[in-house]
Amino acid sequence: MTAVTVTGSEELTGTRPGVDGQPLTISGTLFLLDVSKIDGADQSFTADVFMLLQWRDERLASAAEGMRRLPLKSVWEPRVQILNQRRIWKTFPEEVDVSPDGVVVYRQRYYGQFASALDLRDFPLDRHRFALQLVIPGYGPEEIEFVPSTDDLGEGRSPEMTVPDWSVGPFELRTAPYAIIPGAREISGLEGAFEARRHLGFYIGKAFVSVAIIVFMSWVVFWLGPQHVGPRLSVAVTSMLTLVAYRFLLGQSLPPVSYLTRLDYFLLGATILVFVALIQVALTSAMSERRAASINRNSRWGFPVVFVILIAWSFWLL
Repeated sequence: MTAVTVTGSEELTGTRPGVDGQPLTISGTLFLLDVSKIDGADQSFTADVFMLLQWRDERLASAAEGMRRLPLKSVWEPRVQILNQRRIWKTFPEEVDVSPDGVVVYRQRYYGQFASALDLRDFPLDRHRFALQLVIPGYGPEEIEFVPSTDDLGEGRSPEMTVPDWSVGPFELRTAPYAIIPGAREISGLEGAFEARRHLGFYIGKAFVSVAIIVFMSWVVFWLGPQHVGPRLSVAVTSMLTLVAYRFLLGQSLPPVSYLTRLDYFLLGATILVFVALIQVALTSAMSERRAASINRNSRWGFPVVFVILIAWSFWLL
């Protein structure tokens, strides 16, 4: 492969190749090399993506043998943009390979952070669709036909991803014209997307088990006699304050959304149970010992039953 520098190429860089009235076909390939992070609180994901674009520019046809490598700025190129990019880096040099018949191949690798709006109502049992939206500014589908090329790409991603708490599905490509304003003129686009499912194991240990222990601690008051008002109040109040503090800690992993998630419903229900236990302590301290003991006995099995129903409703029935 020989390196060639093209000078005086204003005509090549400024005008679209192809026959007037016919759209130029650009074949696009995206391959998902890695997903290293999915951040629900930031509504973003971090990915490493390889891109290959191919089109034909007959003005670059040459009698020279073999491929020529030219600077990207010396030829016409579609100036592809990734709409939902936040902070990305390009790792390949800005060059193209040109075959003798004028077929241009542009390769680039992007690494960085991409925005993705997430509906977290099912958190932590949620699954989401993450997409990369590529567009060619200034050109509509009638001028440039942006088509996916998925030959020999398999699932379109590397077998292993470094993101630890998600399972990533196949990476799929499709033609996706884009309109900045609904109903306005569309521009040529290509979308690569994958689905990911959150692993529940992390939240079982961090949220469910820890919260369950706090709730169980509040039930100790049902085994203490009603005459022990001080110790019973101490246990109930400590459980309540600990659970409230833990709720704020877990809330840091989510954005301030206007709706409740599955985990929110579970935490809210657990907080209500602990609060009811606190109220029960206050009420039974003013009752006769016989009646208070009866309420305590009923609470020993009644509260666990309600807690099991809360778990089933929050994580399976909701």
